[in-house]
Amino acid sequence: MTRAHLCPLLCLALLLPACGDDGSDETLTGSTAATEGNSSSPTSGPTPTSGDTGEPASRPNWHEDIAPVVAEHCGSCHYDGGIAPFSMASYEGVKPWAPAMAADVEMGIMPPWHALETDECTPPFAFKHDARLSDDLKALISEWSANGAPEGDPKLAAPIPDAPSLDLVGANKTALMQSELTVPAAGQVRDYFNCLSIDPGNAGTVYLDGIQVIAGNRSIVHHVLIYVDTKGDSAKWPGGVKMDCGGGPGGVAGAQLVAGWVPGGMPIEPPADVGTELPPGTRLIMNVHYHAAAAAQKDSKTGLALRWKDTAPAWSSLFVLVGDPGVGTSLDGPLMIPAGEKDHVEEYSWKVSFNGKDFPDLVDVRLWAALNHMHKVGVDLKVWIEDRDTGDATCLLQTPKWDFNWQRSYAYDTPIESGFRVRSGDTVRVRCTYDNTLDNPGVQEMLAEVGGKEPVDVVLGEGTLNEMCITGLGVAIKGGL
Repeated sequence: MTRAHLCPLLCLALLLPACGDDGSDETLTGSTAATEGNSSSPTSGPTPTSGDTGEPASRPNWHEDIAPVVAEHCGSCHYDGGIAPFSMASYEGVKPWAPAMAADVEMGIMPPWHALETDECTPPFAFKHDARLSDDLKALISEWSANGAPEGDPKLAAPIPDAPSLDLVGANKTALMQSELTVPAAGQVRDYFNCLSIDPGNAGTVYLDGIQVIAGNRSIVHHVLIYVDTKGDSAKWPGGVKMDCGGGPGGVAGAQLVAGWVPGGMPIEPPADVGTELPPGTRLIMNVHYHAAAAAQKDSKTGLALRWKDTAPAWSSLFVLVGDPGVGTSLDGPLMIPAGEKDHVEEYSWKVSFNGKDFPDLVDVRLWAALNHMHKVGVDLKVWIEDRDTGDATCLLQTPKWDFNWQRSYAYDTPIESGFRVRSGDTVRVRCTYDNTLDNPGVQEMLAEVGGKEPVDVVLGEGTLNEMCITGLGVAIKGGL
């Protein structure tokens, strides 16, 4: 993310659901997961017996209790060829990991979900697709692991739900990059930003309401930013590629950010009746952040699946990046995290406006999503908004267990008409906390990449080994401004 795409921008907000989403608004309880499609449960009803031995089946066990939970909550990442380090599709593949699985679930590490309620943050609404497991499910997995992770009888296996789909439903077009590119092996440079010009091929004006990023080479695709190039200037790039284009839209003036993606992200879909206008002749620019591997790698199949409607939505979308790089004023000077400092804070303040100007209260503006972004030195990010008249503060999002490897946006689970309303003159505050010591696993990872042993001063920058402090706010405006 760079100053090249500072907002406000008319766009979809980033929707980066991470692995563990169940695609529903409710999380199964332990008893529901154990009994759905099966008449028995670990704690009640007649005791089943093993079909092979006649002995009572140990509960909870894999086939009757754990496999359905794993499929629903872990299956979108933990499959052969997925982004997770091992598959969880079979008992044999999961059993060795049972103790670690139980520990991670108990600590809330898995499934990954970092929008947490804290003593200083209670968001105005629940978030959609909350991936956290219920206490009953955590207890179920813990008990299964503690009992030796029994397999149970496959003849008594409960139905296995499908994992959340990573495919965009109802796509109108799939468009891939025009030519192949090569990412050099890791050396002094580990972060490469290459821009791809994608032709959506729409004959008339359409309104995007769904985008799916197709990562051609998952081993090196770090993240993707997507811009709308309404003038089609990027069509002039040789082979549709601009190498080393920085963190923005490759120098295309007026290109607007519309979406973003990280590995594990599901299709990007805005709220109902919110969309982005795509006139004919428009190109989509994919800024692909490649993180170099040990050996040179090629990419020729990265692209987009797109879904659109022919009718204009009632709500247009603004996406505001607050912090650095972003709009707002630093309260602490230029971003710099000194080596060895454990609780370093960078804070930013932004007075709500549109292109630097106030807008009237009769304009209906609703906040519907928020996302936080730092790199590996970050440990906590909180964003809140202060009412212009009363000074009352509403916390929008806090990620107090920040993990660079799992980033996503968080959409509020409420209709857009009843979303949190913002007015010109309200103040958005962003606070980033960093730990630049060896106590921070992210710092250890950072140093390992460059062969360092001790922390160094960290400043603002594009690369993974630099830092940022940003909150993105997705805002819907009825009728536009």
